[in-house]
Amino acid sequence: MTRKFLLLLALGVSTAFCQTTGWKLYWADEFSGAAGSAPDSSKWAYDTGAGGWGNNELENYTTSTANSFQDGRGHLVIQALNVNGGYTSARLKTQSTFSFSYGKVEARIKMPYAQGIWPAFWMLGTNIDKVGWPNCGEIDIMENFGVTANDAALNHGTIHGPNYAGAGVGANYTLPGGAKLADDYHIYAVNWGPGSVEFPVDGVSYFKTTPASLPSGGTWVFDNNPMFLLLNLAVGGSPAPVGYPNATTTFPQQMLVDYVRVYQQVALASGTPNISPNGIVDAALGGVNLAAGGLATVYGSNLAEGTYPSTFNAQTGSFATSTPSGVVIAVNGVPAPLTYVSPTQINFQVPWATPATGNPVGVTVARGASASFAEPVAFSVAAPGIFQDYSAGTALVTGRIPKSGAACVMWGNGFGPVATGLLDGTPAPLVANPVTGSCQLTIGGVPTQVGYCGSAPGLVIDQLNFSYPLTIPETGGKVSAVLVVNGASINLALPVVR
Repeated sequence: MTRKFLLLLALGVSTAFCQTTGWKLYWADEFSGAAGSAPDSSKWAYDTGAGGWGNNELENYTTSTANSFQDGRGHLVIQALNVNGGYTSARLKTQSTFSFSYGKVEARIKMPYAQGIWPAFWMLGTNIDKVGWPNCGEIDIMENFGVTANDAALNHGTIHGPNYAGAGVGANYTLPGGAKLADDYHIYAVNWGPGSVEFPVDGVSYFKTTPASLPSGGTWVFDNNPMFLLLNLAVGGSPAPVGYPNATTTFPQQMLVDYVRVYQQVALASGTPNISPNGIVDAALGGVNLAAGGLATVYGSNLAEGTYPSTFNAQTGSFATSTPSGVVIAVNGVPAPLTYVSPTQINFQVPWATPATGNPVGVTVARGASASFAEPVAFSVAAPGIFQDYSAGTALVTGRIPKSGAACVMWGNGFGPVATGLLDGTPAPLVANPVTGSCQLTIGGVPTQVGYCGSAPGLVIDQLNFSYPLTIPETGGKVSAVLVVNGASINLALPVVR
């Protein structure tokens, strides 16, 4: 690994510190069931029926796998259908299976966006059957009102309770750059503690509410009040600003859920490593999927006692799987080569033998006899990422400045297996070693000639050689691109000549 790419990945600090609490995964569903199977009945129950649900909604909620099912690729699908002019959908809940008080709740969701379509991820107090709504309390983690509200880039985070039931108390998160939330998965979360409910999207906090935030006469009902989770996809609604489907609304409409996780803070012995919730990402693009041989980053606290800019051993020609002080990262129990180590960040290579079964892998950090809790992370045959030029907001492209017909190189990660097997932690040989499957690049909607797609010679990352299309205008700014490796795709922005 050259210093250039180490600098791209190494952003950790150099001073270790101790803490007495850390995050532990308390409950989760990764939706790893077979294609077409129902949601796990040990975790999810259903609300069923029609009647408007207090919002003049049109759907009939069912238990049918036509409306809620696992897709066999690690996702839950909640699907709204138009059946002979009537609408069916699903509303899942953990009311009879799981409830909790306080913690960090996260769900990675790709929402739909259409006229009259209303996706939501939310929580209700378990005492709803005794005290009713809104006295039970409601926390809306993800809510989108569709085209009527011009909500393409907006997520609504809101609390509802006594004397603030209707509009509630909340704020909106706007996705930067004018992008649409429905175009990709995003992580919708809430940090819930005594006297506080905080709302992040993709790790960015946009609103925090406390008892002081309530209107006059409002009662805070979120302390010592266990709550349960809900996921649903409604069709139509009023007086909520959703409106109703019209000729522009196509069916089926789908909400895709990658995972739901609940973390709680627990006491830790001094110096025990702790992985941050959702703290394991692809090292190139920060994506949440990993692949064998790819570089990954784990974020947390007390991960190491100091900083090791590199563990490369010139005598063995490879990166070590532990530091001199005994820091080890294990992926499904297998030690992983370490490329950078600090108290808050460790970069590592996913062992090549890690099987792509469709289930998440478990990652742990150990410091001698002390080990972190395992953190799950999605795992695929390929999980392509491209290193970024963050100053330009584009993919890092070398060679000639991207220009019509120019031969260019992008540096990537997670392309998956290559023709000649590689050893963990060992840079690739100085010969071409392409991926074993397909690799396509489209720039500005134009299929692009790919000259090489595989391991980068002499490095532990991947390389993509391509020819910039002649038809792309040589104007300033960026151009959109899509890279697909072995069926796994990512959206990119590439630079163009200024």
